[in-house]
Amino acid sequence: MKHWTEPNGIFLIQIPIDWQYLNSGLSDYEEKSPYGFQPYEDPIGCFQISCYPLSELAPSIAKANPNGVRNLSWKASREDNSEFCTHLFFGAYYDQALIGKYIYDVGLEGDKRIAKQLGIAIKILNSVVIVPESDRKLAADFDKFDRFTGSLAASHDLLCAAIDAGACIEIIAIAANQIDAYLRLSLVIARQLDEKTNNIETRYLFQADGEKGIMERKVFEDALKFKIIDQEAFNCLSELYSLRNRVIHRYIISDIKSRDLVEIAGKYLSALERTRLTLRDFEQKQAVVPYGLYGTKFGKALVTDDAIRRLHASANDKHLLEKYKRSVSDRRR
Repeated sequence: MKHWTEPNGIFLIQIPIDWQYLNSGLSDYEEKSPYGFQPYEDPIGCFQISCYPLSELAPSIAKANPNGVRNLSWKASREDNSEFCTHLFFGAYYDQALIGKYIYDVGLEGDKRIAKQLGIAIKILNSVVIVPESDRKLAADFDKFDRFTGSLAASHDLLCAAIDAGACIEIIAIAANQIDAYLRLSLVIARQLDEKTNNIETRYLFQADGEKGIMERKVFEDALKFKIIDQEAFNCLSELYSLRNRVIHRYIISDIKSRDLVEIAGKYLSALERTRLTLRDFEQKQAVVPYGLYGTKFGKALVTDDAIRRLHASANDKHLLEKYKRSVSDRRR
């Protein structure tokens, strides 16, 4: 199983590692209730879960439980039509009203596969954990960090493919992305170490569409300011930044030769490895303290088979391409 966090940090659930979260993967879904899930392969139904403030959806229950509903139970019902069968589940937990649905084609009614999937859906519903209001921002921030690491893992698939193909422009572009990512994560960890805090500066890790983010040059400057890199490394990265822009934006209108791309790509790969080692040093420093992303409290520094499978699943979510898809099924079963 892998955990999934409601985008606002309101609740957590455990879903099968080989199930896809639909809202971030399909263009006709938004990141709001209902949140949809289904198996990556051969889906025959869709599980959805929604949450709403209890005071809005069930004010009488909220009034009768001023300190929140402490025991979660689900009331089941059906809502079928000529096309789809829908199993509905209603619950109240702490300050949230919860609605679960399992939806499938009416022609599959009575299918043994549906019964199995429905059983999984019920397990998911029973795994709900409501996050205390004071911790919801941290939960949402950790979710952004998890997506960041999944995207970073996926980028390595692209880099390996580019290296195998000898595609120098792709190597330069992806390596530049990864250097930027390593420095961003190093900055987050360095700030946590300095302030002895769990707070995550997600402005370094996530930029929504239409949102003004932190540009690559500013990341270099911040990394120098917080002594992530020294002046020599800053100068090297600045030089590579100029070369990359020349390659990407002025390959046709400049005198740069394709032969030159090989040397530039090599310089980028060397800088990438140096930056990776810088990040590794910060991760190791944080792994022995009780706070921060890799601190002992959250256990994210532990590398287990399940952790690797969850990372592969996150990379699959980033790619959504068969070419890069990894198997995440538990072979022990």
